[in-house]
Order: sequence, then C-alpha cells, then structure tokens
Amino acid sequence: MDIAIVWNVRAARGDWPIVSSDLALDNPLKSAVLVSLFTDRVAPDQPSSDDTAVGIQSPTGPTGAASADRRGWWGDAFADLPIGSRLWQLKRAVKVGTRAIPREIEDICTEALQWLVDDGVVASLAVSAWWNATVRTMAEFSITLTEPGNSTPRVFKFSWAWEGLT
Repeated sequence: MDIAIVWNVRAARGDWPIVSSDLALDNPLKSAVLVSLFTDRVAPDQPSSDDTAVGIQSPTGPTGAASADRRGWWGDAFADLPIGSRLWQLKRAVKVGTRAIPREIEDICTEALQWLVDDGVVASLAVSAWWNATVRTMAEFSITLTEPGNSTPRVFKFSWAWEGLT
C-alpha cells in the first residue's frame, strides 16, 4: 500500500486524505500514475516538433519572470530523468485540427509514465487521447497499464479542459 492521493478538481491539485488521524492508504500504482502525470516536469530547452505544432514554445523572458518559468522540481537537478509530466505546458497549446493536441497528450503521458515500464513496474503501457464528443474544449485520455504476471490491465481515465479555447 501507498499513501492515497485525492485529486481536487477545483484547486487542480492532489492532496493526502486523513482517515482516523492517519494518512489514508491506496494502491501504489494509482499513486505513481497521479504523481507522474500531475507533477510539473521541467520543460525542455527546445520544444519538439510536435510541441511546436500545437503552439508550445520554450519558456522565454527575463530570469524570474513567469514567462521564463520552466517549472519542474528542484530534486531533478540530481536525477538522470526528471519526474512528472509536461501536461502543464498544454495551457499554452492552440487547437489546430482535431488530432494535434490529443497526439501531444499521448506523447506527454507516455514520456511521463515510461519509467514504469523501464523499472519493470508494468509490463505494458498504452495511452489514448481524444476530444470529448459534447464539450469542444475538453480532451479526455486513458492510461492502460498491465502489471507483470497480470492479464487484466488497470485503466485510468482523465480529462483536461481549456479555458478560452475556440
């Protein structure tokens, strides 16, 4: 068991729930997925061509300015591979066509969760993203993970809504 994480949609952050004066416990795979997807990974110095296709640019501006913030966690300075995901960068994305942003979500989620495969926590990883059929500004995505020795995959579903997206 691992410490449970409960997602607060309004505050857009996770929290540790308290049960009977102690931290609640939950499935460690669920906790790993939430931390991997919803912790801000540092932005690369140069965006990929897929990043550029949806309007994601390198953070720029004077040192200390919000526009220059590459986010990330200070502990990543000592790690070979940063934790978290770059989903936060999609706040800057522009909807062009119907597949660019869902494809970028798939790439970002795969990048954030690949460590689960590399470390042998899961045997396989699949990410699928699509636009919500009724809400034009909401993308949905599912993460399918199969643990070693288990034929039944675990599926996690999420959605991401944009403000002001046309």
